[in-house]
Amino acid sequence: MPVEWQRTTMAHLASVYPFHSDVGFGSRGVLMGANVTGGMSGFYFDPFEFYRLQILTNPNMIVMGSVGFGKSATVKALVRRLKAVYGADRYLAVIDPKGEYTAVATDLGLTIVRPRPGGTDRINPMDSGGGDADDSIIARQRLAAQLVVGVLGRDLTPIEDAVLGWAIERRSRSGATFTLRDLRDEISDPPDDLVRISRHSPLELARATTPVAFALDKLCARTLRGMFDGPTTVDIDWAEGPGIVIDLSAVYNNNEALPLVITAATHWLSGALRDRPERRSIQVIEEAWAAVQHGAAYFQASLKLSRLYGIATVFVLHRPSDFTAQTDDGTASSKIAAGLLSDIQTRVLLRQPPEQVAAAAELFDLTERERTWLGQLVPGRAIWHIGSRSAVVQTLLTENEKVLFDTDAGMSGTDDGRFDV
Repeated sequence: MPVEWQRTTMAHLASVYPFHSDVGFGSRGVLMGANVTGGMSGFYFDPFEFYRLQILTNPNMIVMGSVGFGKSATVKALVRRLKAVYGADRYLAVIDPKGEYTAVATDLGLTIVRPRPGGTDRINPMDSGGGDADDSIIARQRLAAQLVVGVLGRDLTPIEDAVLGWAIERRSRSGATFTLRDLRDEISDPPDDLVRISRHSPLELARATTPVAFALDKLCARTLRGMFDGPTTVDIDWAEGPGIVIDLSAVYNNNEALPLVITAATHWLSGALRDRPERRSIQVIEEAWAAVQHGAAYFQASLKLSRLYGIATVFVLHRPSDFTAQTDDGTASSKIAAGLLSDIQTRVLLRQPPEQVAAAAELFDLTERERTWLGQLVPGRAIWHIGSRSAVVQTLLTENEKVLFDTDAGMSGTDDGRFDV
């Protein structure tokens, strides 16, 4: 039977089916793939462009997904394309606990630093870094406290915390470079002015701070030995170079050392990046659960400075429990870790196992439809929550990227880098 034909546009269709298509986010940034909920239009993203357009109030990101569904490939595609499009205006810095970024680093000409016991690459987390001098001192005090707490397995007492802070302030004000070993010696044999400030006798002060001295000695003699216990030996071109990858695979299987090593490496890296606010920096932290195990408070403070120093931090993890389960439920640290997830405005959520969907839905305030999608997403497809809006996006990889991003070359099954598109 005859049917009356009518010509229409996507604008008309969007009004008829408002929940099936959106207007997209524009074309600023780099092409990541197809906007599935936007009529399969191109999806573009750059945290700094979106911040400039006031779509976001901070440039930080979380990328979360189960193994084999394109989490790492999505991050690698983003940073590689940002470098291709923006060139010298985007500095790449990656904390790589598993040594998965070697191919990408080689392709982009990034400097690879490999701290390992007995190796030649060593970085000093007590370097002053850039930015305001007082901020630098506070950051080093916070880092040292986090490292010592990680070794002791408890919070510092008021006198321990005070002496550690005083020692770092005294060394910093001298203007000379110092290391964790120097800090250990300062606390083991405190100078007269430090004893006087503490209002303790030398013997009382020594007894009160012995656990801190022992913890610093353990860091220097075992946990961080040969990697973070001495002066920095690597020479990085922060002004003109394309970026850096810190390969921590030498300690990846050491569950005790890895969180402390990542905390020390991230602090050193962030301090160096603060010295170049004119360059927009993308800082990727893989295995982010380890970074916040002893450093949740540090990251909470440093992320607040991201806009000031032009640093976008990308946390990469498998599931919400990886972040929040590192500290005891109900503690301040646990609440800080959960707060980090909820405060970051760009969330890229790939498929989650059924037992994690409810936690993710609550943490990220997902709609009922998004909650259903989260457990059914195919490899490479993610819910992108950007500010107050969201879209389902299929990341598209070139043939070259599929090979370059392969994180599971030794297996014949699915992996993070070679999903079909």
